[in-house]
Amino acid sequence: MAKEKKIDTIEKLATLMVEGFAEVENKFEEVNLTLGHVQDDIRSLRYDVKELRSDVGEIKRDLTAHGKAIDKDALALINHERRISKLEHSK
Repeated sequence: MAKEKKIDTIEKLATLMVEGFAEVENKFEEVNLTLGHVQDDIRSLRYDVKELRSDVGEIKRDLTAHGKAIDKDALALINHERRISKLEHSK
């Protein structure tokens, strides 16, 4: 009878282990699916960041060009102001 209880207990233990391993395997599958979704999201973010970098580069070039144009206009205004003040003094 003691051997029968031991065998019964060992069989229960084996059954519990098999069920536990099956649960762990299911959890691994869930984790793999989740990681697949995360990987897709990361790819999408990388693509978006590349686009943003490109857009930022274009904006920087545009701002540089606008800054140069503003500087040229400012110099032209200063030159015109000097000419006008000379004309006003000559009258």
